[in-house]
Amino acid sequence: MRAGPALLLLLACATPAVAQSKSKVPQSVQVLEVCEKFATGDVLARENAEEHGWTIYDEDGESPYVRFYTGEKDIPGIGYAELTVLIEDYPGKMFGYCRVDASEPSGDAVAEIEPIDALERYDGKTTKNDDGMFGSFTGAGDPDTLLLAHHSETSFVIQLTVIRPQAETE
Repeated sequence: MRAGPALLLLLACATPAVAQSKSKVPQSVQVLEVCEKFATGDVLARENAEEHGWTIYDEDGESPYVRFYTGEKDIPGIGYAELTVLIEDYPGKMFGYCRVDASEPSGDAVAEIEPIDALERYDGKTTKNDDGMFGSFTGAGDPDTLLLAHHSETSFVIQLTVIRPQAETE
């Protein structure tokens, strides 16, 4: 019977080490990664977002060819954010859109936008001025992936649009 308490003690001691091994990926990049899953039509996007602390809501699409989600999360270093996702199916194409807005952002604009600018999977440009830092990007070698990202005194935004070919379904 003593093995049970010993095992509990071992697990209790191991838990802080596991909890301390959190990702060093900047919050803005984590937000972008959630958007990438949704905008590319990943069937596990919702589960992925929920694993990252997002509360996700299925909304009514206006047709069988439209999927619509909203979500929310308090993002450390950025603030309370809202997520909007729209996935549209067309003959031979899929349109994915994901936008995250924080209307009262905290944190450092440069610390949130520069890591996105450094991602090799995107090409683009950034502008830094007294209002904040702003980025406009396309997918590296993929002109049908469009990304806007900015962090200013009044807003933090990640907006991703993806247009992809897709196989016809009956």
